[in-house]
Amino acid sequence: MTTDRPLSSGRRVAAFIASVGEGNRFTKMELFEAVPGVAQADRRMRDLREMGWQIDNYKINPNLSPDQYLLRKVGIRIDRGERRPATARRGITGAKRRRILERDGRACQVCGIAAGHAFPDEPSRTATLTIGHVIPRERGGSDNDENLRAECQRCNDEARDVTVNPPDPEEVFTAARNVKGGLKKKAELYGWMLAGRRELGDVERIFLDWSKLPIEQRRDVRDRLGLEVVKDSTK
Repeated sequence: MTTDRPLSSGRRVAAFIASVGEGNRFTKMELFEAVPGVAQADRRMRDLREMGWQIDNYKINPNLSPDQYLLRKVGIRIDRGERRPATARRGITGAKRRRILERDGRACQVCGIAAGHAFPDEPSRTATLTIGHVIPRERGGSDNDENLRAECQRCNDEARDVTVNPPDPEEVFTAARNVKGGLKKKAELYGWMLAGRRELGDVERIFLDWSKLPIEQRRDVRDRLGLEVVKDSTK
């Protein structure tokens, strides 16, 4: 007697989205609820796009809200055992992934948040790091170390949805040399470039620590600091 093997996370995501039906919408919450235990279900969904699935988000389709998706076309049914195309995305090897994460100090190279830290504007959600491409594969980017970087799930999500060409280096240099804030800000930016990552300032670090406190303790610290701000402003 044979038993059916459980579907992989990618196949479970494909099965749910296919069940929505072409031309219909679904939300990110519905996706997460349909495949419990899959930490990066939205990333598995984006992998399907490289297999012929056409799934719109609000950046592509202005008729959608930020938490909505529209299934326009079902692609290769990996949930039914159809083979992935040879050109489909292959994962970065474990050894390379660890090497890149260690090189980048286990912090997102886009926003600077460290692995396991809570997002300042979303304290209930902590950062999980993945490996992203500076120049996406879709635009000819390679899997060489210099084209790879550590990214949190949010920055990686946004990068995958970008459809514009990479910035022009001369435009970046011009913007950098004319950055608002004068020499201080320019030197700060240069320091980030030397380090290869955005350094969090004291205020940002304190806020990250504050956001990890239980709700009542956050309120207490917030209110006590508010009293000091008011007192100092009247001196």
